[in-house]
Order: sequence, then structure tokens, then C-alpha cells
Amino acid sequence: QAPYHKRVVLIDAPRASGSLMNEATGEDLSLGGPTGLFSKALRDTSKRIKVSTLLGMGLREDSVWNEIINSCVDLATFNAQDILRQLDFAGVKYIQAMASFEGNQEGGRDDGSESTTPCLNIQHEDGSEQTIHAKNVLIATGSKPFRPDGIPFDGRRIFDSDSINTLSYLPKSIAITGSGIIAVEFAKIFRNLGADVTLIIRDSVPKNALMKIGLDKDVAATLVADLVRSGINIKRGAQVKSFDTLGVKKDKTPQESLQNRTPIKLTLEARGGGELPAGYGDKEVLCDAYLAAVGRQPNTGKLNLEAAGIEVDEYGGILVDSQLRTSAKSGNVYAAGDVVGRPFLASTGSAQGKAAVSAMFQEVATDVAECDTDDASCTTDGIGQAGVSFDPASLASNPFAFPIGVWSNPEAAYYGLTLEQAKARGIDAGEAIALYAECLRGL
Repeated sequence: QAPYHKRVVLIDAPRASGSLMNEATGEDLSLGGPTGLFSKALRDTSKRIKVSTLLGMGLREDSVWNEIINSCVDLATFNAQDILRQLDFAGVKYIQAMASFEGNQEGGRDDGSESTTPCLNIQHEDGSEQTIHAKNVLIATGSKPFRPDGIPFDGRRIFDSDSINTLSYLPKSIAITGSGIIAVEFAKIFRNLGADVTLIIRDSVPKNALMKIGLDKDVAATLVADLVRSGINIKRGAQVKSFDTLGVKKDKTPQESLQNRTPIKLTLEARGGGELPAGYGDKEVLCDAYLAAVGRQPNTGKLNLEAAGIEVDEYGGILVDSQLRTSAKSGNVYAAGDVVGRPFLASTGSAQGKAAVSAMFQEVATDVAECDTDDASCTTDGIGQAGVSFDPASLASNPFAFPIGVWSNPEAAYYGLTLEQAKARGIDAGEAIALYAECLRGL
């Protein structure tokens, strides 16, 4: 609300978005957290709990997994409750419900010109409905996993990057398809938890896959080397051709069906189809669980955007202008975060949200600090734009305008251009490498 002093209603539908819920209490544990909150909590837990030690002490696998999950829930609960306290302190009304556009109600601007007011239909979990009119609307409904055809997702043994939240057992082995941030993070998490991990990558050179999402070639190579040193088996230039789950008893719970460790059998093929080359090695993978982490797509399908005249791209991403304003007929509907497309990162979405709110009230805000041009940290142009003066469109269209972190273990992060990207833009650039291992104050 500050510094604009406006009335704010936050409408959130955690169940609809597949987020982390505490079914015992009905709490939305993902509130205020990133889309990957579960992976962050699981990563933190995997660094503190030594599974091999607990199993060596004679604890059962289900007891160890319960300890892991309880630790994740505690962390997520603390975060969610803190966000609720902040919302209450700020005077924000929080409604847990599903919202969609009904259309627009006629109204008018202060200057007398014609305008419309967005109208939202609110559907509560108990089935009741209400209508809300607002001068401004910010759409920030996040994203959902991309689910390729041919993968028999069941939420028991075969998961996407959201349904993995419901994993109810400690897998001895897991296969992961993907080469992006989510795939790498989960690969290290489950390896730290003692599972045998197979990472299936379509690219023949793993570091190339990471370079495509912006990592420098040396950082990408170092990260891949760490995956290999961790004991993660990387299947290069391959994809899953078929899933054999006939040995898994579908009428049993995952824990019961895992008592005899009936594996899922994955048959691999070359990227794009066809046989893998001779001498490739094992062309079948046996695993307790499978995770498809092959990208995400904007979560906009149930918002009835067409009723408000909001245009989307071919992937469902909301089209925005330089002020993060949508094409809504009313002209006062904005979008931020995963709903506008890549890079699907919480840090980027947060910056976009702040920029969108600033754009909403730019005519009436009087106590927003101006960017001090004498401050070296404040720039007014280029890919490093920051502060109040930066162009919000840079976050929607410029992949180099924000920092990106890979929450593996160890972590990797990057910001700005790589040497290759700089040269491609005609920039005379050079590079240097400084290793922590060679620094007396390093690791």
C-alpha cells in the first residue's frame, strides 16, 4: 500500500495453482513464497539431515521421510505466517478464492473522459460467489509446469515440478528429464538425500543446455562437473521414449507399492526420436520416481482474459507494454511475474510487480523517492537500469536486466552478458576468472 495509501485486496487460489498446502490446517504454505518454495525448503532440509546416518541408526525410510517433510512444512509455515502478519499490518484484505474477469463496468475518469472499471467474479471454496470492482488490477497468478504429451503423470510415481510437492516417500532412485534450473536443483537435492539420480538431457553437451539459459560457459562447465562429481548419472542427447509402469500396483499406496521396490522402466531414444548410437551405454533406466522438469507456462487459462480484452501470446503469456500494462479495454489492468513469460523467476516477478504498481499510480504518488543521478548505483539507461528510473519493459523483454540464481549446492548465479553475448552485440569485451580455491579469503 505505501507509499500510495490505496485500498488493496489480494485474491489467491492456492489449490487451483497446485501450490503447497497443509491439509491438516488448511493453510496455504506457499503464500509469499516463490513457485519453487517446496524445492527451496527441501534443499535446505537436505543440507541439514543426513539420510544415510539416520538409516544407519535403524530408522525406517518412512520415518526419515516424515522428518524431512515436517522440516519442510515448518519452514514453509513460518514463511507463510510471516507474510500473513505483514499483510494484516499493512491493511491488505486477503481472500482465498478463485478470480476471473466478468467483463467491464462502465465508469469514468476524473478528467471526465470515458473509461471502464474491471469487474472480477470471485468464487470461494465453499461455492459462494461475489463480484469485485477495482480501479486497477494486477495479475500475478504465476505459472504451471509444461506437461508434454506421452508422459503418464499420476502424482504418485511420475511427477511434474509442481506435483512433486506431494511426494510421500523417500525414493531410492529418481530420473529427471530437463536441463534447466529446476532440473539441476532437484537433481542435487535428491542426490543429497541419498537417492541415485539420473539426469536425462536432450543436448549432447550438458553445458550447452545451461548456456542457453544464460550461464557463462565456464560457470556452466563447473556446474556440470559438480553434478558428475556428486555421482549424478547424466544421459546426454537422449529423451524418454516409453514408460513401463505395469509392475507398479496402481491399487496400492506409493509406500505399499515401494515395499518390493517395483521400479518404473524408462526406455530411452535419441533426441528427436530414433535409436541411440552404438556404444551409448544403458538405454533403459529403472527408478522409483520420475520428474519431468521441462519448462513452465503462464497460469492464465482460467482467468477469462478475453472478457476484459486482454491479449496473450501463443503460450498463454500476457502481452504487456513498457509500463507492464495489458491490452485490457479499461487500460488499467497490469501483469507481472510468470504470467508475462520468461524467465519464470521470483526475483524478476517481484521487481516487475513493484514496477507495475509504480506505473499504476505514477500521477498521484507524491512521496516516491526520485532516482539520484549522482548516485553511482542509479542508472537511467542500458541493461543495468535500476531504481525508480528504470524501464519496466526491460524486465519483460530483456533477459539480461536481472540477476539469476541456480539454487544447486553449491549455488551458481549470474547477471548481465557473457563474453559471447557481448561480442554478438558488437561490444569490445574481455573476461577473467578468479577461483575461490585460489583465494586466501575464499572457501
